Amino acid sequence: MSKSSDTLKLPWTNVLGAQFDSVEDADAWYMNYSRLVGFSVRKNELRRSKFGQTTIRRWVCNLEGYRAEKYLANDNRVREPRPITRTGCKASFRVNYDNSSGKFTVTEFKTEHNHPLTSPNEVHLLRSHRHVSEGDLAQAKALRHVGVKTCQVVDYMGDQVGGSHNLRFKRKDLQNRLDADRSAEIGDTDSVATIAYFTAKSDNDPGLYHEYTLDDENRLRNLFWTDYMARYDYECFGDVLAFDATYKTNAYQKPLVTLVGTNHHRRTTVFGFGLLGDETVESYTWLLQTFLSAMGNRKPKSVITDGDKAKAIKTVFFGATHRLCCWHLERNAQANIKNEDFTRKFRDLMLTGMSAGEFDQRWFALVDEFKLHEHGWVKQMYAKRHKWAEAFLKGTFFAGMRSTQRCESIHCYLNRFLQYRLKLYEFVLQIDRALRNIRTTEVQDEFKTKFSTPVLTTHLRSLEKHATNVFPISVFNWIREEIRQEATLIQFEALNCTNTNYYTLTQFGNVDIKWTVVYNKPTNKIDCSCQMMDSAGIPCRHMFHVMKVEQFRNIPDNMILHRWTKKAKDYTSCNLARSQVDSEISDVARFSSLSTATNKMCFYAAKNEHSYKEALAAINQLTSKFQELFGGQRTCHQSSVYGPQTKSTVLDPVVVRTKGAATRLKKSPSNNRKCSVCTQPGHTARRCPIASNSARSSEANAANNDSWGTSILARSSEHFSFYNSEASYEIETQNECGSSSQPCSESTDHLWNNSSMPPSMGSNTFTFLPYPTMHSDMWPGDNSFH
Repeated sequence: MSKSSDTLKLPWTNVLGAQFDSVEDADAWYMNYSRLVGFSVRKNELRRSKFGQTTIRRWVCNLEGYRAEKYLANDNRVREPRPITRTGCKASFRVNYDNSSGKFTVTEFKTEHNHPLTSPNEVHLLRSHRHVSEGDLAQAKALRHVGVKTCQVVDYMGDQVGGSHNLRFKRKDLQNRLDADRSAEIGDTDSVATIAYFTAKSDNDPGLYHEYTLDDENRLRNLFWTDYMARYDYECFGDVLAFDATYKTNAYQKPLVTLVGTNHHRRTTVFGFGLLGDETVESYTWLLQTFLSAMGNRKPKSVITDGDKAKAIKTVFFGATHRLCCWHLERNAQANIKNEDFTRKFRDLMLTGMSAGEFDQRWFALVDEFKLHEHGWVKQMYAKRHKWAEAFLKGTFFAGMRSTQRCESIHCYLNRFLQYRLKLYEFVLQIDRALRNIRTTEVQDEFKTKFSTPVLTTHLRSLEKHATNVFPISVFNWIREEIRQEATLIQFEALNCTNTNYYTLTQFGNVDIKWTVVYNKPTNKIDCSCQMMDSAGIPCRHMFHVMKVEQFRNIPDNMILHRWTKKAKDYTSCNLARSQVDSEISDVARFSSLSTATNKMCFYAAKNEHSYKEALAAINQLTSKFQELFGGQRTCHQSSVYGPQTKSTVLDPVVVRTKGAATRLKKSPSNNRKCSVCTQPGHTARRCPIASNSARSSEANAANNDSWGTSILARSSEHFSFYNSEASYEIETQNECGSSSQPCSESTDHLWNNSSMPPSMGSNTFTFLPYPTMHSDMWPGDNSFH
């Protein structure tokens, strides 16, 4: 036999004396034989010469030998013992090296087994025949890379081959292979791999910026990173900054801080990410200082947070207006006051624009109504009113933002990519993938704005037409709503002076509120008392009323904020020519591309038997060609990740306690339960020495009974019972659906085997249980056997 394919065709009746070119050929033949017969194989004996040449190789049945007695006699068990699987099977296969021929000759081939052989639909569960091939691993990694769970990967791959039972592995095998591949990719130190990834990525993205700090034990404490696109977005839209922390996104429980803003499509744009060791003022101060350094020391005009970072913001962003998130304040009001009527009025007071005097008047009236003069939270909120009340924040630019909702939406989106078990290296890879998807949405918005024009629907067509030419669609829709609302305004008073016109307006259905609009003729500038232009950056409905009265055909240039226009982000100055895809992602992309390219071929090749065989032969030929080309070796991702680095200088961080984490309570001593078998305290039925001795006796009896061991197989899930003159017994088998009972009047002297078993029962594993329990002593010997 000179070829491996010929060895697999060796007849089973002519094995002794046969020769193989290598140990691998002999191993392949015996593996194929054991799979067809239905048993698992274990390598047993290996001998080598002094030159390293293999002289003897022996394989045995996986059930060969017995478990050592010392493990069976151990009474001080911490865990439940594993079930006994060894039966002393003598089946074996051995080859010896023949110096004269240079081949391996079969010198031993025993085929007798003293245990049941598996049926064809159970062979995939045998340990030696479970194997995850390189192709299966590549497909699983491609699916896992986009967030598909391992169980779903197995379902998908099983569906491709006609069922999970046709796969050569179990879900746990695939998970173990993926974990091993992940460990090899990350290496010994997760932190070093992460930092090395940023270093390697900077070759493709020169604008990448990352910074980290270490603790006293040289462990990674804080980490911040941003890339070129995020820094360019901050240059265009960094006038408003919002940031918040989210939790349970990585294996170290480090809080993830996202720093975001809003772009000219009113979409959330990400400026950077930070992983902190804790949520102290010092950690946030370091994060904001590092962020400011990465953005060229350009401070935002306004900052929105949930309230925990006031000191850090005041230190780093001195002069910026700090606004507290209205959503968090509303939730805190309900949690502290526990009155829905108060929460509703508090929210109305927080978001309604009014003068400072009117705010104080309404606030004290609210406090008097609910008698909250001495309430600590109420006093604290009044002291911070300049950070949350619209009466004091009116006129400060926030780009239409009042809460950290954009941070929450980003966190919700990231949760699709992140999970609490992710190591840092995997974590940053998933963050990059999510970021690419977010930026793809921006490209789609840009395309939609460039190649579509909204239909004009308002009564001020010329102003609306000009708005479509200047603003992106999302901002245009925002402005168009203000144009529509202009129709509800009533001009209460108008005063025309030499260079300035004054207009007093009210709204239909709400005449108590008045707005004053001032039009300066020399500068062509319009100012409104609602200050929407200053707060949101777009003309308000009151300004559009004045434009209508003054016969404006276009919106004045001084009322067009550049950050909301179509030209707010000059994509030509944004260098995207260099690829930002690392080698691993390129491998996955090539695999996915090839898989997609073969889909059409597979569709037509499966139409008939001839085309199927022809396509399969061509695929096998190409597979063999590339296998020989790459030598069957896997790519080592670790070298590409670490690059020139060879020494680990940064240790992995410890798991941190995050804000709001539950305190672990000490376990109370358990009740002194009694065993249900021997009624003695100190153990349960699972660890009962009487029950374990009975089980070992049963297993020994089963091992000595060859007739039962070779004839009874576990296939069906039924529950039978039989009777004799002294006791009634039932035969029970379990499956996924539970158990069922069915009486059977058979004598205990008659035991079924393959020849006498009823056809309806097939081949089963039976457990004999006493029925009823009070008559169990009438059954001689042990009450169960297999």
